[in-house]
Amino acid sequence: MIERFAKSDMAGNLLWLAVSLLLASGVWYIAVTSADPIAKRSFRSIPIQIVPSQTAEMTNSRLRAASVTIQGLQTTISARRAEDIVVRADLSRLGPGTHTVPLEVRVTQPEADSIRRLVSIVQPSQIIVELEPLESHDKKIVIDLLEAPPIGFRHDEPAPSITEVLVSGAASRVGQVVAVRGSLDLSASRNPIEVDLRLYAIDADGNRIDDVELDPQTAAVSVNIARRDDIRQIAVRPNVLLDTLPAGFTLKNQSYDPESIFVSGAPEQLATISDTLFTEPISLIDRQEGFVTTVPVRLPGDDLFVMSGDNNVTVSIEIIPIIDSRQIDNILVAHIGLDSEYSVSIVPKAVSAIVTGPVVTVDALTVENIQVVVDLEGLAPGVYDQEPSISINQGELSEENVSLLPDVVNVEIASPQGAAEDAAAPSGS
Repeated sequence: MIERFAKSDMAGNLLWLAVSLLLASGVWYIAVTSADPIAKRSFRSIPIQIVPSQTAEMTNSRLRAASVTIQGLQTTISARRAEDIVVRADLSRLGPGTHTVPLEVRVTQPEADSIRRLVSIVQPSQIIVELEPLESHDKKIVIDLLEAPPIGFRHDEPAPSITEVLVSGAASRVGQVVAVRGSLDLSASRNPIEVDLRLYAIDADGNRIDDVELDPQTAAVSVNIARRDDIRQIAVRPNVLLDTLPAGFTLKNQSYDPESIFVSGAPEQLATISDTLFTEPISLIDRQEGFVTTVPVRLPGDDLFVMSGDNNVTVSIEIIPIIDSRQIDNILVAHIGLDSEYSVSIVPKAVSAIVTGPVVTVDALTVENIQVVVDLEGLAPGVYDQEPSISINQGELSEENVSLLPDVVNVEIASPQGAAEDAAAPSGS
């Protein structure tokens, strides 16, 4: 029967059909891979996602990333990104002890690529982890006061809303915790406060332990802050003797530090002190520029003292000259730059100058201290309008401190021959 079927035409047809399908598949595969060849692509430092154990805590594994190589059609893998690759270590069913855990890789793909499965290789393929039993203990809260309130204020002991916190984690970590601490800074507080402090675990040496969980993680802490009756903050002011300032100068500005001091004494005596204390007198005799000095504050009683131990005040005083303006008339206009045989006529022959500057310098000026000159070098005989130049030989004044009236003069230059002809011409011509 079988031999008869093998020799029949149907058997031959089936054989040719199988061969045809095989050839067609090969042609299709060659065509597809020629247009879209198989390729590989590597991704480094892919984070390993840890699925935690329900009964133990991982303590030792330092490997947190892996390298993944994917293989598939070039068009498929070229569209993949590092975010599309997930590497996972599943510890959910493991208990305490040392375990070798295989790494699982999943590459997300669009639905259109679902028939083109990618081949992925992860390196390393597994990790070794140690799991410790989970423990939980209640630990006492300790409030650490970093800074006290400002001078002149007192505070009560900080009062947290809870006294203990549940600390959970690996047994070796939880065993190191001796307390839970919250840090409080009162350096800017002058009134009662209530704040939420973030808590952290500490060991016997006061070092932080971060690999444990706290429940709750914060605690409300209230502190009563009030003013002390044996310390008072009082403003201070420099006692500057303005009537000693030299004539022609003025006090532009003054600054000092500190602007207030904390005075300690009997409460009944502090209540009688004025709101402002003055320094020892500061004389301005012979002071013609700014200076810095240190002077003590006058305290109204020998039994009072300054909390800082230093009742000196540093005073910076800025002194400037008084600025004034003055008009000086009948200043002759001279000329330079021509030989003496040329005849020069300047109109007007004298000008006025308005000088602005320190009053002590301006008041001392005379006509002899100011020179007004026109430079005629290179000019041919003719008539010109010229701007004179100014020089002052008194104090630190310059041309910028002076304005002339008028600021332009008329200059007529005559040659020696022309001047002689004009002199010889009849008076009636």
